[in-house]
Amino acid sequence: MAVDKTRVYITVDVETSLGGAWRNPDYAPLPLERTVFGKVGAEFYGIPLIMDILEKYGLRATFFTEVFCAHNVGRDEVAKALRSMRDRGHDVQLHLHPVQRFYSEYIAGQPRREKDLMYQFTPDEQRQLIRDGVSLFRELSGQKPRAYRAGCYGASEETLQALRENDIDIDSSYNLAYLGDTCGFKIQPLNAPIEIEGVCEFPVTVFRVAGVPGYKPLEISAVSVNEILAAIRLLQGEDCKDVVLVLHSFSLLKNLGIRYDACRPDGMVIQRLRKLCAVFAELKDEIEVTVLGEANLTTISKDHSHVVPTLGWLQPSFRRVCQAANRLPWL
Repeated sequence: MAVDKTRVYITVDVETSLGGAWRNPDYAPLPLERTVFGKVGAEFYGIPLIMDILEKYGLRATFFTEVFCAHNVGRDEVAKALRSMRDRGHDVQLHLHPVQRFYSEYIAGQPRREKDLMYQFTPDEQRQLIRDGVSLFRELSGQKPRAYRAGCYGASEETLQALRENDIDIDSSYNLAYLGDTCGFKIQPLNAPIEIEGVCEFPVTVFRVAGVPGYKPLEISAVSVNEILAAIRLLQGEDCKDVVLVLHSFSLLKNLGIRYDACRPDGMVIQRLRKLCAVFAELKDEIEVTVLGEANLTTISKDHSHVVPTLGWLQPSFRRVCQAANRLPWL
């Protein structure tokens, strides 16, 4: 891995939804066909299309795959998803939503535990949940995870202790845009890799918009290609070498309901991903798109500035107009 390039990690949270099953006993957790494979008619707009677009430009991604849903949708289905990504050369790592396991236990007659944020559990509970997740991941994928991302970014320093004790040395749960909400870390602000509790934390990269409070993560379904590239350029100017982007297995879909019954392709996000991958391929002499599972931690500087770049208002304003138009039901 070239140390003089900016390393970009495209990460995908691969997960399904309970689809309102806690509230309506007639509902069941959603099958992976809808939220992971993204089947619409005879076509697939989930991880198959995401991989198609990446591979067209010679790129790979890290797919953080939620495995507790196997208790609801079946082990074979989750193993199939993991295999589909691994067999195409992508990086599969661990993602957990404890509420998926708790729902299956509730259906089996145990007390209702509608709780999902990992950092809200006791340290012992976190260690056990992660231990169980690692075991299930190994059973379904045939490999041990090296990296982890908490569902809803719901990790904290205590979660990293639990990861270390379960031999996971990379985490990517820290997200400034969610700090104080679903993200439970106390240390702030982070926008570059740092070692915490013996684990290398790769935060989701964020930026600010001039005159607007808060942070915007580099989430491909939520910000424009121009914003992503502008943020990367500003980070390069500060000698930041690692950038983490995020999307979800269902990001290329327009979802009009909790049951994903009326999904259709989101042409704007699909074109955004295509354009971004094409640009990264063109900039291969200065940007290396790589995967967290293969990160050489000895080349990662953990003591540089955690600068958050600030973009002017024009590009974000144009993006907001485009996204508002894209939400119109007839488009």
